[in-house]
Amino acid sequence: MVNAGSERQTVLILDDGHEDAVAALADDFPALQLVTQPTSQIRGIIAQAAQVDAALLDELPDLHAALKLGRSYTNFDMPALRRRGINFATVPRKGPNCVAELALTLILALSKDLVNGHEAVAMGAYRYRGLKPEITAERKIAFHWMHNTRVHEVVGKTLGIIGMGEIGCELARRASVLGMRSIYYKRSRLSPELEAAFDASYAPLNDVLSHSDYVCVAVPHTPETERMIGAPQLELMKPSAYLVNIARGGIIDEDALIDVLAENRIAGAGLDVFTFEPLPAESPLTALDNVILCPHIGGGTGTNRTIELRAGLEKMREMLA
Repeated sequence: MVNAGSERQTVLILDDGHEDAVAALADDFPALQLVTQPTSQIRGIIAQAAQVDAALLDELPDLHAALKLGRSYTNFDMPALRRRGINFATVPRKGPNCVAELALTLILALSKDLVNGHEAVAMGAYRYRGLKPEITAERKIAFHWMHNTRVHEVVGKTLGIIGMGEIGCELARRASVLGMRSIYYKRSRLSPELEAAFDASYAPLNDVLSHSDYVCVAVPHTPETERMIGAPQLELMKPSAYLVNIARGGIIDEDALIDVLAENRIAGAGLDVFTFEPLPAESPLTALDNVILCPHIGGGTGTNRTIELRAGLEKMREMLA
């Protein structure tokens, strides 16, 4: 058994494709020996999508700590880790965090009809309502002078998440803090442990669509998900519901979405992605007042494997200290 206080402890980065990141970070973590292939005396293991099962653990008798890059640890055999008494932790990944932040931003902006409110204030729309600016005081304000019926609170609302991967899990965590109820659809249901961790309940796709006040699309764009949200699915949504898409434009039938938005068959949408990008200037979406459009900014300031692995190694260093 390797002494935990030895000079360098070996950490296995299990997923393929991290070789360049390991080389870039090796000098920043001198107390750790970073390897990408199993070797003797592994003290720590880091995995993003690679399977960490009982068979692998049996090959690593000196393992002390296991770390998931990301929060949804569906690829870890938790009973096997617990039987061995191996320390376990997760670290959020920057990429999913960025996208989840935008999804929540769109939900909150839609709940306050923020874009229309800004435009009304900026253009002085009070003039068309027989109002004039007056000096304010604690009890003297022009409260809600737009009388916008779309403004509401998200507390108590139901958020439906289509695709409960890392982005969906990060979004559910944030929604829970705001007092929202999260339901989700995923081809493979999460374990009860993970559902409790993310405060989310499984439901079939049609139920997610029909029961949610906000529906967020967060699945990869594959042949199976191409236009998975079309006219029949949109018709299931409540007239008061909003659709948020931070995944890929091709997952939604854009023409069908335009139709339901133009006819107010759903309340609105927040869209960061489109069938064609940038969104063509002649798109009917640009003329709708119940839509918030973004220039595909869900990735935030960007990320890469080196950034995300660095966060994992910092946590692993603490676990092995």
